[in-house]
Amino acid sequence: MKPKIKPRNPFVALAKFRKAGSHEKPAKSLRRKEKQTLAKTAKQSPESWHNRISSGCGSAMISAG
Repeated sequence: MKPKIKPRNPFVALAKFRKAGSHEKPAKSLRRKEKQTLAKTAKQSPESWHNRISSGCGSAMISAG
């Protein structure tokens, strides 16, 4: 005769279905966002840097030189 098999715990199946995911964004999406922010800043930076040189600092450098 086969030995009597122990019945499965019914609470285990319920606990597996209730597992929650992580509550923070994955590292991949954070890296992507940082990369996009850096690209956006770099794209805007030359214009603002050129305006600063041509408006204020450029005249000071010409008169000093």
